[in-house]
Amino acid sequence: MQYQRLLECLLASGAMMISAQTAFAQVAPKPAPDSTQAVALEENTVVVTANRIRSNAQTTAVALSVFNGAALADAGVGNVQALQNIDPSINVTSSAGGAYVAVRGVASTDTTETGDPAVPIARDGFFTNRSFSVGSSMYDVERVEVLKGPQGTLFGRNSTGGLINIITAKPRENLGGYLSADIGSFSTVNLEGAVNLPLSDTVQMRFSALSRRHDGYRHLTGINQDGDDENTKSARLQLAFQPVSGFEGLLSYQKDKIDSVGEVTKGVPLAVVTAVGDARRFPGWAPVSTKLDGERWRWEFSYQRLPGDLTLTYAGGYDKQDYKHNTDVTGFAAYPATRWFKQGEKPATRNHEIRLATSQSGRFTAQAGYFYFTEANTIDSGIYNLAMQADLPVSYANTYGIKFDYMIQTKTQGLFSQVGWKLSDDLKLTVGGRYSRDEKLRTGEARLLLGALVNPFIGAPAFSTPGDGLVKESKPTFQLGLDWTLTPVNFLYAKYATGYKAGGFNSNGSAASIPYSSESVKSFELGSKNSLWGRKLKFNAALFYQDYQNYQATQTTDALSSGGIFNVGKASIKGLETELVATLPGIARFDFAATLLNTKFADGIIVSEGSTPPANRNIGGNALPNAPKFVMTAGVQRSGDVGAGELMGRLSVKHSTAYYYSVFNDADVRSPAYTTANALLSFKPTATDWEFQAYVNNLTDKVVMSNMTRNYSSQLNVWQFQAPRTYGVRARYSF
Repeated sequence: MQYQRLLECLLASGAMMISAQTAFAQVAPKPAPDSTQAVALEENTVVVTANRIRSNAQTTAVALSVFNGAALADAGVGNVQALQNIDPSINVTSSAGGAYVAVRGVASTDTTETGDPAVPIARDGFFTNRSFSVGSSMYDVERVEVLKGPQGTLFGRNSTGGLINIITAKPRENLGGYLSADIGSFSTVNLEGAVNLPLSDTVQMRFSALSRRHDGYRHLTGINQDGDDENTKSARLQLAFQPVSGFEGLLSYQKDKIDSVGEVTKGVPLAVVTAVGDARRFPGWAPVSTKLDGERWRWEFSYQRLPGDLTLTYAGGYDKQDYKHNTDVTGFAAYPATRWFKQGEKPATRNHEIRLATSQSGRFTAQAGYFYFTEANTIDSGIYNLAMQADLPVSYANTYGIKFDYMIQTKTQGLFSQVGWKLSDDLKLTVGGRYSRDEKLRTGEARLLLGALVNPFIGAPAFSTPGDGLVKESKPTFQLGLDWTLTPVNFLYAKYATGYKAGGFNSNGSAASIPYSSESVKSFELGSKNSLWGRKLKFNAALFYQDYQNYQATQTTDALSSGGIFNVGKASIKGLETELVATLPGIARFDFAATLLNTKFADGIIVSEGSTPPANRNIGGNALPNAPKFVMTAGVQRSGDVGAGELMGRLSVKHSTAYYYSVFNDADVRSPAYTTANALLSFKPTATDWEFQAYVNNLTDKVVMSNMTRNYSSQLNVWQFQAPRTYGVRARYSF
């Protein structure tokens, strides 16, 4: 996030003078008591809400992966970034304090305050644009659903690539809970727990909490600081009630705290293809810090006894965050100072949705609703000189070279409907549509002091540039699907769906805002879901083609004298996703998932890169960023009775081919192919409520990139890395 804004303002100142693999998710999930509540319809099936209604995952006409809470804990998935280790369709890119998700090669690289994600992350149906606190919600999880392809009809909010839906465990009617402790390498101490209290026959309460901490994976020499660490705390209180028959209510409050160094970056020479080198130790000049203070209220009410067997649901919520992130940007321009990019944002988000649905058991089904989303964000960011070179006659220490003071308001409204008609007992037609209207308004200004930003000998006074911008867009999206239940265990579907992601506007603090338009996706998909051999074998596959229009990419423009997000043209995505899970009684359980992608920009697309002077380059035929051609995950696990209890061992691997982080497909922003492995050993003593585990993640300590960005101002490439080898032991007690 910071580097995009940093690249823009520094270039401007220079002109004046950036399974799916099911991992441990069972074919028939057997959650530990009170830990995950993935609901079984029958053996070897699981309920999902991918269509905003409860349905069997194996007869839902959506390409999706479902991971229950125990599976995520066993796989060491404690944040959204780690989902890419267990689902081959997901690729997560770090962005020095922010992150963005790609599914099937569709992603949004605009992580500034004007950008929206192409793969939104919903927490119990609550959407936020900013990824600051998403990781703090991955505890006491019932399940995570990863929906693939455009979800613009029922979910809207720019879901052109897909949707990640985190569903937390809800209060229920029995007394129970769990406690979990994890101690490991890098001084890891992770604590998690939940308690469920039935206060009466009609009122239940659930309290859950998390503390995650580990030392940094990277050491910054020069300032003697460890980065890529974690120090996160969160607590959630939920109250469920059923005062009268047919009515259900839920109130939820969550408090989040983050106080850490956070993500750090390594600089290497620009445009030089080089070995990764030391990914554990590299220079740093200014201390990095990440702080977040956030809270979230959410509520949901439903009434199921309306005439015509209708159910009315209203869900709403309010989320506010206070986020501060100081990034070391010393050396990002030829300026004699130790520098920060000080990022301060205070987004306040509101969600409201009202939905009316028929019973889903009839021959004709329908649901319709209205969605309202707002975000008000205060931007207090800029490039700040901590200290100046001592022998200079003029000092701009403790001074902003450029300061952004903006207020931005985002509003989205959507009307949606989806109907289903059973043409026969086995054949169903589904038609859906949505009309979305988006508005983004920014006011405020940027203040530049060229002596503090570009050259200390420039005596020009500070000046301000308005940052006002306004974008209004609206567009309908559609879905048409046909599914066929061949047998109770064989399911086919065909689907056409469209998606739309709103545009935005660019500015670098020295020029007027320049808007960019929305992008859209048309998706054609054929899928098959099968449970065979007495439901001991599951095989799913999805074949898809996506036509990408008005692709939003980073490029340089004379209007800004720097880089920004602009529409560059068309692209196509072809792919195949497969999933195979086999349980061989008395032998082992095997799982395999793979994603094949062929992504390509249309011929003749000319994009201006950020070099000085800017160079026009043809990206026609290039692969899309964040889109490896082949990703595979596989695992084997075996359980056995050892007398004193049950012992289970599991080994899993992930392989990804190389891919690029830029539309230019340059060799110095190419993430090499890699293979990683995880191992787990679990023991459950007989007749107890304990479970003990030992684990190793990234068994071979493979260096894996999480971002590679060119910065033409500093003549450096900026690198970030995924986690190195980690190991530890975990104990869990359920009651």
